[in-house]
Amino acid sequence: MPKQAAHNNTSSLMIVTGEASGDLHGAHVVREIKKIFPTIECYGIGGTQMQQVGVDIHTNVSELSVVGLAEVLKHYPRLRKILNKTKYSLKQKKPDLLILIDSPDFNLPLAKTAKQCGIKVLYYISPQIWAWRKNRIKLIQKYVDMMAVVFPFEEKFYLDANVPVEYVGHPLTKEAKATVEKNRLINSNELDPNKKLIGLFPGSRLSEIENNYPVLLDSAKTLLKQREDVQFITPVASTLSNDLIQKYISEAGIEVNTTSNNIYNVINACDAIAAASGTVTLQITLMQVPMLIIYKISPITYQIFKRIVKFSYAGIANVIAGKEISREFIQADATAKNVSTELNKLLSDERYIAEMINNMQKIKNELGNKDGSANTARLAADLINT
Repeated sequence: MPKQAAHNNTSSLMIVTGEASGDLHGAHVVREIKKIFPTIECYGIGGTQMQQVGVDIHTNVSELSVVGLAEVLKHYPRLRKILNKTKYSLKQKKPDLLILIDSPDFNLPLAKTAKQCGIKVLYYISPQIWAWRKNRIKLIQKYVDMMAVVFPFEEKFYLDANVPVEYVGHPLTKEAKATVEKNRLINSNELDPNKKLIGLFPGSRLSEIENNYPVLLDSAKTLLKQREDVQFITPVASTLSNDLIQKYISEAGIEVNTTSNNIYNVINACDAIAAASGTVTLQITLMQVPMLIIYKISPITYQIFKRIVKFSYAGIANVIAGKEISREFIQADATAKNVSTELNKLLSDERYIAEMINNMQKIKNELGNKDGSANTARLAADLINT
């Protein structure tokens, strides 16, 4: 364990994330950092998870939760105002360390400001620059002191670019476990224990809900016409309101249970899941629950992405595996017919299910059991102490 800094009483760090999953990862890192620096001052951009471990939240993560070019342009004035406010805070407070979590379009400009102010920068969870916009590596080379990456192949990518890097392990490998039994969640949510439970996971950003949830709800309605032994549940991310989700459910005219319960408890209770592409698909993979992936974005954003993104899959587990272990339905393929047909297969084709679960286990084995949060906290302490 790194030694405690002599200036511990005045140590401070700013931590910034742009989405719900980063709020969770950031909270775990801060918890580990406080084991090393019990009185460190932590502040920045995050959500309820980071707030619960003592981070002073200046801006809620929900303010940044947009995805896609068209969506970003729509909200650009507000995002720019938040960025400028955060830069000003960096310059005024001059923390000992800036920890950035993913969200590169917001965070790389912050890294530049930090470097200009002599503030050290630790980047946790790399942008997917190995897949698209690889020129961002130049910004990382100039402005980031240490990359803490969560996939084994990312370490070599940065080493080849002469960027200080450590593969710390993926934080989800330690987090991915249910805390209550399946039957308990079924009963507490007044679900029918004799019916199959289908998870409808639409994402954590408003734009993801707008683009993906109607498809998931239509798919559920289509599946109900084929079989009556199914019921549905949607976890509500901390960046969203339950009222918003209920509005979509009401408009669809279908019964869907909603919950803010621990995401792993919800995953564990499901027999199959239809999920929007994102961190949650890796969480589902690690819990080894049969899954399909959908993703829809604005047409203009999709056309641009098709020209510049250099990987074959949307789901991170499929990217790691180098093959489609869970079916993906992207853009025009994300239809109620396609999704309901695949859900039916995930409930009834035992050989298909077994093969998918076996491939998920291989992904879990490949990611190993490193403690990503504790290792990242150690890197943070090293940067603060030097």
